[in-house]
Amino acid sequence: MKSLKYTILIAALCTGLSSLARATVTDLGQVDLPNNGDATELAGFIAAGGDADAVLCFKSVESGSTDFGGSIDISVNADNTLHVDWDMTGTGHLVCGFSTKDGAGNLVHYYSVAADQGLTGSADLIVPGNGASALSHLDVFCCVGGAVPDSGTTAMLLGGALTGLGVVRRYLKR
Repeated sequence: MKSLKYTILIAALCTGLSSLARATVTDLGQVDLPNNGDATELAGFIAAGGDADAVLCFKSVESGSTDFGGSIDISVNADNTLHVDWDMTGTGHLVCGFSTKDGAGNLVHYYSVAADQGLTGSADLIVPGNGASALSHLDVFCCVGGAVPDSGTTAMLLGGALTGLGVVRRYLKR
């Protein structure tokens, strides 16, 4: 009976920890750019505090693939913010930032993603002006990076290893 309780507890912890895979996204603020264009938006991201090695790897209003083969999923939340999910597994690149822009003017909102969380993740972003329903486009900035597991995967691996050690210890004592 005790082992059943522990098994259920460990399963609940693993499930709970794996749901914490939201990335740490830092709001770099809004910038009124002098003009539109990919080069201007990339330069604005770098100037706002983004990674100096960033490249524009995705620009769209719809879900799709990055230039390196990763996937970007876009949806609009009930509060008119933009929800973005990304997966760069196997591409050799990481998502290092975003910019959101609506169709009116040159106002852009920039975000950076923590380097250790750019492989897979999700974030909710503000679109300046009229909100996500008026999104002109989402820019995704990518940086070269290795295969760093997200925090949920790391926690599950650690939990599995500790569970395995506990089971081995228990049977070695007998």
